[in-house]
Amino acid sequence: MVVNADMTRKLLFAVFTNDACRLNHAFMYAIDLARRGHAVRLILEGDATQSLRVREGRFAALFDEARALGLLEGVCRTAASGCAEPSRDVLALAQDAGLPLLDSMRGHAGIGSFVDDGYEVIVF
Repeated sequence: MVVNADMTRKLLFAVFTNDACRLNHAFMYAIDLARRGHAVRLILEGDATQSLRVREGRFAALFDEARALGLLEGVCRTAASGCAEPSRDVLALAQDAGLPLLDSMRGHAGIGSFVDDGYEVIVF
């Protein structure tokens, strides 16, 4: 199903969770809505950046599909750098995955430009 152009929505998924069920659903919803013709972007924030450590199984397939569809806006630079906890640093993994490091809001991923552009924000 493709939506009528007049009904197309702009949706930004700000994904903070690393819980497998919630993470998978955030990606499934984003992919489904993009395939229906909506403008969809995904940002990995907070604990969600840790998902880059274990990209296997169901999540790996969803991650690859979202990347192939061009949905991945990037990851929060501060969260990916571990938020001052070196053991949580996944910057190299984000870069290896080809994900931009977002830092427009004092080193963190900002959403203001998306809101200004008419995106609705969905937080997971």
